[in-house]
Amino acid sequence: MSRRRLEEALLRSTALESSGESVDEASDDEECGRYAELLVRHRVPLAKDLHSIFSLCFSPGGKQLAVGFGNGAIQIVHVESGGLGATLFSGHRTRQATTSLSFHPVNSNILVGAGADGLVSFYDIKSALNVLTLTGDGILLYEPENEIHALDFSMDSSVFATAGRDRHIRIYDGQTNEILNFLMAPDFLMDDDLTLTSGHTRRIFALRFHPSERHVFVTGGWDNSIKVWDKRMAKEARSLISGPHICGPGIDIWDNHILSGSWVATNALQLWDLRSSSLIQDIPFPAPVLQGEFLYAARFCTEHVVLAGGSGTCSARTINLQTQEVFGEVSLCNKAVQAVDAAPGGQVVAVGGVGGNLHIAELC
Repeated sequence: MSRRRLEEALLRSTALESSGESVDEASDDEECGRYAELLVRHRVPLAKDLHSIFSLCFSPGGKQLAVGFGNGAIQIVHVESGGLGATLFSGHRTRQATTSLSFHPVNSNILVGAGADGLVSFYDIKSALNVLTLTGDGILLYEPENEIHALDFSMDSSVFATAGRDRHIRIYDGQTNEILNFLMAPDFLMDDDLTLTSGHTRRIFALRFHPSERHVFVTGGWDNSIKVWDKRMAKEARSLISGPHICGPGIDIWDNHILSGSWVATNALQLWDLRSSSLIQDIPFPAPVLQGEFLYAARFCTEHVVLAGGSGTCSARTINLQTQEVFGEVSLCNKAVQAVDAAPGGQVVAVGGVGGNLHIAELC
């Protein structure tokens, strides 16, 4: 029944006319230098203030923003007005956080949420219905021993992958939701031989597919490393970037560049070469010495502008990679930033964190 509801939702949304959402493509000149400041457009009042925001995701057209909370709730926000849309799940005090959200790459009416309770759920935005939850029933899978911290789709939607506390990476078929590949973490009890390309040795907090190469994705976590994977490989990572201490959604990819935001006091924001695994540059993130940087989340806005935030300054900042200029700051008033996202085109961004603080800002 659940699978049929998902298939019907996909077919119904495909048949409907477009909602009018479009992605404005900026020219190279615009990307390089037209932004001068970051202005907060909306401070969104949310009813789940006591439960903190753990995940944010703009729709492919940038007109809707999905927000995931510490009690499992999922709320849709209208970006232009800052008004509240559908509540996809109201949450519960016994539920764990919705740690990752991803809109379906082909069908923007479908939102997928993953949580620290090991559940993956599919929601129909238009009907505000949960059309499928992956559970232990039949051939569908629930990850009962895992806290899922990260979920992402490949660019062609053929697969999606999850990762979290148990350090394993599960790659699911994008149509049947069955596991296609299980990238197993090292088993310390079995004395598995560790190599540089072995799986993660501590929990994983970030997973991102390459935006244009459908087989490539990256992961990062507490073991001070980012690993580059090819989903067709049965066991080992393709390469390793040593150093980043990832504690949240702190990895992003643009072309052959990897952005990392680490929970460390200094040199927390860094740019890496995906092909050589070498450091391109440390990106200055201004912070008082006694506070430190301590970043949880990082995203590309454009090729030359990045957004990052965390618990050091309790703020998020947009920074020009070429000039190292800070365009602006969104402060959460002594509350840690736990999630950021940039809408397609990079002009509109969202910042969320402890206390349910949500800000929508615009690069001008």
